Amino acid sequence: MARKQFLAIHTYLSDEVKKQFLMPPPREDWQTDIEWSQDWTFENAKCLGYWVGNDDFFFCHWEAEDEQDIHDALASKGLNEFVVTACYRAHDHVHVSGLTGNHRNYGPWRD
Repeated sequence: MARKQFLAIHTYLSDEVKKQFLMPPPREDWQTDIEWSQDWTFENAKCLGYWVGNDDFFFCHWEAEDEQDIHDALASKGLNEFVVTACYRAHDHVHVSGLTGNHRNYGPWRD
């Protein structure tokens, strides 16, 4: 099955969970960006990027066969114990780091 693009919005379940997530890990647990990418690659889903601020939520860009694969990946890491996640399918995605000169996908939107 072809993978699709998703934007996931993860909302912390409590202020305490948020505080814990925003604290830097102990130095011995620091990861490189490559290690992070490998750690968030699963059989049917892969987290391609994330955006975290000081809000009650954060965003991730996922590539997955379907939304359930993202929820399964999060559950396998135990993240579902700390956040609630809403996934939104993106039919068009452009990022300046991957420009090709090809025409954009103007639809119609279909699976």
